[in-house]
Amino acid sequence: MKRLCQILATVLLAAAATGCRKSPPPAPVTIDRYREVEEFTFTNQENAPVSRADLLGKVWVANFIFTSCSAECLVLSQRMGALQTRYAADPGVAFVSFSVDPHTDQPPRLNQYAKTWQADPGRWSFLTGPVEALDGLVKHSFLLPVARGPEEQAELIRSNFVHSNKFAIVDRQGTVRAYVDGLKTGAVEQTAGVIDRLLTEPADAPAAMAAPDRG
Repeated sequence: MKRLCQILATVLLAAAATGCRKSPPPAPVTIDRYREVEEFTFTNQENAPVSRADLLGKVWVANFIFTSCSAECLVLSQRMGALQTRYAADPGVAFVSFSVDPHTDQPPRLNQYAKTWQADPGRWSFLTGPVEALDGLVKHSFLLPVARGPEEQAELIRSNFVHSNKFAIVDRQGTVRAYVDGLKTGAVEQTAGVIDRLLTEPADAPAAMAAPDRG
């Protein structure tokens, strides 16, 4: 735990130093209708099934991590934790972290990782499952990249992954409505702005789709 906190502090300090440099403000988040999330059932950190149906009726934020990541995933998880705290009193908001290393990230390991971030299992799910199903969901429902590189003998399995650092915000009908770069300064505020907007929409909002800016 101490080591994890040290790593996270280093990453956040580096991000803060970068943020101190003059840079343009983040572009406004585009809220549209990108893709309906396909049916899925994966296993969470408590070894319980979680499906798309369990999330219908809620606004939820998805991100993509793996527990052996020692850099970006720590920032993403810290910011998801900040969002969980922000919406602690609103049961209509949920959070889902999909593992892109499901071979390693089995429920006991995910449970340990979730506890590091004080994740409420009723609100924030860390999901694992078959590689093909997870990859398919990321690519086809969230329209985000995930790639597996060649094996490297001297590297841990985490070196074989490339995945998006974006948060995908999903509405109560199960449609992806917006993307926020989870590593950028202001990501928590931007994501919260989208959540607040989606919470005001009627439950029977239309479902026309658009093509997103992938990345």
